[in-house]
Amino acid sequence: MTTRTDPFPASYAAAPRFGWNRLAFWFTLTLAGIIVFSAAFAVGYARMNEGRVLPGVDVAGVDLAGLSRSAAAAKLRTSLPSLSNGTLTVNISGQEESIAYSDFGRDYDTEFMLTQAFGLGRGSNLIDQLREQMAILLNGISVQPQMMWNSAELSARVADLVSAAQVASVDATITRENGRYVVTPSSTGTAIDVQQVVSAAMAAVDNLSPQSTEITIQGTPVAPAVTTEEAQAAADRAESVVATQVQLSGAELSTSIDPDILRGWVYLNEVALGEWQLSIASDPIVQHLSSYALETDVPATNATFGFSGGAVTVVPSAPGRALDVAATSANVLTALEARANGASPASVSLALVPVEPEFTTAQAQALAGRVTMLGTWTTNYIPGVSNGFGVNIQLPTTAVDGQVVQPGEQFDYITAIGPVTSPPYVEGGVLIHGQIREDGAIGGGMCSSSTTLFNAAMRAGFQIDARGNHSIYISRYPVGLDATVWESGGQRRTMAFSNDTGYPVLIKGINAQGKVTFEVWGIDDGRTVELSDPVVENIVEGGNLLEYSDDVAPGVRKKKQDRYDAFDSTVTRTVRDAQGNILHENTFQSHYKKLDAITLVGRFPGDPPAGTQILPEQYPGAPRPDPTPDPDPTPDPDPDPGPAAPSPRFSVNGSGGSYTFTATGSGAADWSWNFGDGSNGNGQTVPHEYTVMETDQTYTVTLTVTGPGGTAQKSRTVTVPGSGPPAPTP
Repeated sequence: MTTRTDPFPASYAAAPRFGWNRLAFWFTLTLAGIIVFSAAFAVGYARMNEGRVLPGVDVAGVDLAGLSRSAAAAKLRTSLPSLSNGTLTVNISGQEESIAYSDFGRDYDTEFMLTQAFGLGRGSNLIDQLREQMAILLNGISVQPQMMWNSAELSARVADLVSAAQVASVDATITRENGRYVVTPSSTGTAIDVQQVVSAAMAAVDNLSPQSTEITIQGTPVAPAVTTEEAQAAADRAESVVATQVQLSGAELSTSIDPDILRGWVYLNEVALGEWQLSIASDPIVQHLSSYALETDVPATNATFGFSGGAVTVVPSAPGRALDVAATSANVLTALEARANGASPASVSLALVPVEPEFTTAQAQALAGRVTMLGTWTTNYIPGVSNGFGVNIQLPTTAVDGQVVQPGEQFDYITAIGPVTSPPYVEGGVLIHGQIREDGAIGGGMCSSSTTLFNAAMRAGFQIDARGNHSIYISRYPVGLDATVWESGGQRRTMAFSNDTGYPVLIKGINAQGKVTFEVWGIDDGRTVELSDPVVENIVEGGNLLEYSDDVAPGVRKKKQDRYDAFDSTVTRTVRDAQGNILHENTFQSHYKKLDAITLVGRFPGDPPAGTQILPEQYPGAPRPDPTPDPDPTPDPDPDPGPAAPSPRFSVNGSGGSYTFTATGSGAADWSWNFGDGSNGNGQTVPHEYTVMETDQTYTVTLTVTGPGGTAQKSRTVTVPGSGPPAPTP
């Protein structure tokens, strides 16, 4: 309540019956009374409404007069519209999400409003308190509504939405797939100012409306650092280099290089962000053209010598042609670089250069009169199953006939004769597991050809690069100077020599009935050849075996394999030039295995299985027939005829000069031996040493047995091999 005091009228100031002192006294007294009354009223009014809202007080239009704090709070909750039931919808560049008001605690600040309502009319002094009470009583007073929310929670929710809505820009990239460069496009990003969105959200919910609300924010586009257009331009430049084939042409040749090959030569290298450098590798170009040169180069043909009507003739030389790989590679590289810069060259020049022969026609003609036979050798053989009846010797000889070995060039027999296939080659002899099979290998027997050529070239004084001996010594070859050849399963044994003269060498192969000859023709440079006699050591004689067989009639014998003695041999060759200086000094070493002679014998019933091998002296012979009973037997007048006569039989085992004799017959009690060399012995098993002579010696051994039934004898011959080496065969 407010009071207002007007000035007193002028007539009262002049009244004669009142003095100024009395007026002041009564005014002061009256004012004091009013103050005392007002204070008493204020105190009493407050006490009367203690703990309750004063009459005339409302909050946002809700009358709370006389209500306690809890009742007032309850009334506000039921009377005021809810501020937490709505939602805040945030739309960021088209991405939309709603946040419930309740999620961030949007509501009335009831405690604050009640504190204000309960504070009205209860001032800090009596005058303020009285003034407020009077104003409330006369006019009433309304407390403005207040709201609250969790700003940190709302900010966090909005920040999450911003993070999800932001899109990073993507740079364009280039990758290589199957030789092609492929562009992955770029994309524009979106940037969002999170503080802007938070501020807008705060402003949208900062009102007393219970209704839902919405804010819309547009992000800022973020351009990529590398655009699709920039990357595609680099990829298109690389493709322009390799999209079509490169045509190459020369005076006599033309070819092309396909795009699939070109793609392996061209590369894009990213040297900086969004900047690609095109490079063309030169090494693959050189490799490609080098391979092409191997296929197309025509080597020069050297002049050489031949035969016509028995006379030496000159076979003219011919120039060759070669690709200049370095120059052609440079031409190709220049053309590809031109493509990269937008040009389109029609074709690339193949740089071809002539190649002159090393030995010209003129040089050959000047030397033709000096061509002579430098070496020759002939091998005799018997056509048969083991050499394909001569086919396997004649074919390789014909293949080698007329071949020329240029100076410094190597002759390889296996390479020179070409593939050994059937046809035209047939099966021939081979040594397998210690036994000779006459039809066990395609081309078997061709070693007569290789051995013959080896001896001709070796005796002509050429450098020998490869030579190997046979497993067994074959008597038609010179001792220690045979040369076997074979190829099987990726492995090979060949005969090879090099022409270490300064002139071409012509090989002449001659086939005749049962005979093969090789002649080596060239220019005599004065070299000489010396051959030592073969040194033969470590001789081990082969034995003799019988082998039971079902392929021959019972008891009939048929030779299956000859005997071969084992030994080691050494032959030394010394080649000197015209001045006597040693050019080559070779020691040809050979180790030959032994093979036992095998004779097939037909099986009788009861003999061991076919394939069983025994010593000849162990062969029992044909079985004796059972005695035929007398069809009309008569009683024996003497039932005790006495002991049977002894049956003398014996076996011989041993080799060289050492043998063991074993009696195997029946009915004997005493054994006496005469060994045929003036020596005797006694016993059922007796060893004996013969003196080994230089030549084979044959002795007759006689066994005399004595028993209860009488005396009987058995004789056999024993051959003791001589100690001399096998005789060389020219």
